[in-house]
Amino acid sequence: MTPFPSERPLRGSISEGTLDPKIFRSVMSQWVTGISLVTSSDEGVPIGIICNSLTSVSLDPLLLLWTVDRNSSSFEHWMRVDHWAVHFLADDQRDLVKQFAQKGGDKFAGVEFELSDRGVPLLGNTLVRMECTTWNRMDAGDHVVIVGEVDSFEQRYATPLTFVHGSLVAGNLPEPK
Repeated sequence: MTPFPSERPLRGSISEGTLDPKIFRSVMSQWVTGISLVTSSDEGVPIGIICNSLTSVSLDPLLLLWTVDRNSSSFEHWMRVDHWAVHFLADDQRDLVKQFAQKGGDKFAGVEFELSDRGVPLLGNTLVRMECTTWNRMDAGDHVVIVGEVDSFEQRYATPLTFVHGSLVAGNLPEPK
């Protein structure tokens, strides 16, 4: 038995010409992801972006990847910087998602952080904080995949913030939108 009442399943096919980006987005909303905040500094100006396209790639060397949309207002910054940090957010950090997902403005206003030796903004009290160096960038449609080698990490335990069905959640899953 499925947890949600299901109507006719959505289907799409290249051969039938029925692949629609909006439907594909709905399909992918079934995949539960964590929420991360990637930070860096470009010419002394702190930059940050909310990301749920993060995954580990390799254990030797330690590599992870994330993607940035070519239409992001910070896209050009991410193409220039080689040192950045990934922060896994906890359930009590939902306010950071709202602040860093906004278009324009000072995303770091009121946010406490320290600078790493490389000038990367590091936030406190996140579940995980990893400092990385860009290992590779690859074109991927309307996004660029950024692969980073992990230089260091810290971890604490708390309830993670996750994203599913277009909603931020911790614990029970919401009804699909």
